[in-house]
Amino acid sequence: MLHRKILGSFVSATVVTGLVLALTAGEARAQFTGTGGSTVTGTGGTTGNTTFQASDFFTTVQHTEQPVSLTTFELQRFFNLANCSCSQPINLFISLLSTGIAKRSTAGITSGTVSVVLGQGCSSIQGLQTGQSSGACLQIATESVLTFLSQASYTIPTDARTLSTYFNVTGVTVDAGTPTGTGTGTATPCTSPIGQSFTQTVNFNFDFGSGSIDLSVPLSLTIDLTPPPPPTGVTIQGGDEALVINWTAINTSLVPDLLGYQILCSRADQYQVFNETPNDAGGTSAGPFSANFQICPATQTGTGIEGLDPTFICSGLISAQSTSARIEILQNNITYAATVIGIDNSGNPSQPVVGYGTPIPTLSFYDVYRGQTPQGAATGGFCALPTERPGLKGAAEALGLFAVGALGLAIARRRKGSR
Repeated sequence: MLHRKILGSFVSATVVTGLVLALTAGEARAQFTGTGGSTVTGTGGTTGNTTFQASDFFTTVQHTEQPVSLTTFELQRFFNLANCSCSQPINLFISLLSTGIAKRSTAGITSGTVSVVLGQGCSSIQGLQTGQSSGACLQIATESVLTFLSQASYTIPTDARTLSTYFNVTGVTVDAGTPTGTGTGTATPCTSPIGQSFTQTVNFNFDFGSGSIDLSVPLSLTIDLTPPPPPTGVTIQGGDEALVINWTAINTSLVPDLLGYQILCSRADQYQVFNETPNDAGGTSAGPFSANFQICPATQTGTGIEGLDPTFICSGLISAQSTSARIEILQNNITYAATVIGIDNSGNPSQPVVGYGTPIPTLSFYDVYRGQTPQGAATGGFCALPTERPGLKGAAEALGLFAVGALGLAIARRRKGSR
């Protein structure tokens, strides 16, 4: 009886195993989920089941000096007017994450390319030459998929000007320098024709040997080439070793990315007031204030505060809600040039509107009293007081008057209480 039970269990297990094998039998092939969810059979088709997804990749923007990714704050401020104008170098970077590395050995890839293409709606573009455009898409680099999979990463040297390229709806390059392809430029380089920031999409398009794009990994960048407008209603008044500057605040409903304000000033319209030193990025690296904006020295027009030279900064960052500032430690009776500029979150400064003011000494009451015509006769800056001590007679008379007054007050209160 026991043998029959064991034999029955063995037969049941064998049947179940056979059903599982029958249901799972089929062609072994490598799978890559591409745009639209397509499945591509890898070369050979005998290495198992693998699905590459965008989540298997890491994309970022890196410094050129060392392979370190820009922080969120740096990335927010990098793609601005200054860096575009100076064609500031930068690297794009894509690599496989651990999940992607684990899938390499079962992919069976023997050919294919990865194309780096700029533009929205460009996730299926391939086969272009570097620098060639197709509609609203610009290819900036390409690499063999085998090389990428072998190294597990791909670094693309480029610059802020290239990545700030804007296309209109017909695919014509309208800014960021010399147009490519058949497009004709219709706007000043490094400007946004739409008058605000825009999103640039970097598409890493993978062809795993199928002859078409099997997977596209996007990287979105915010490009801000539009400075805020200058503050209006600026007035400059002289104080004692100081200037008081007032202005009308920039409307933040029209400029929602306004970071704040800073003051620039110069002594006698040409000399630096505070000891600020410049850096290579178009800002300052040392000094009491440090500029919160960037300029491109190569395209700078004018000098001093007229040229937005950051070494002429005369204040720290002033909040976006403020409408006045006081600049101190200046020299009286010397004329200073000054301007207040608006700064947005990307570090773009407004154009300077220069005014002038002269610090003057503050006069005390005594200074005014002595300076009047005819001049006051009092000396020492005090109110007129008797210079002799009162005599005994005068003191006695004063005490008598005080006593009489106190007695009269007491009598009046007593009569009032008896009513």
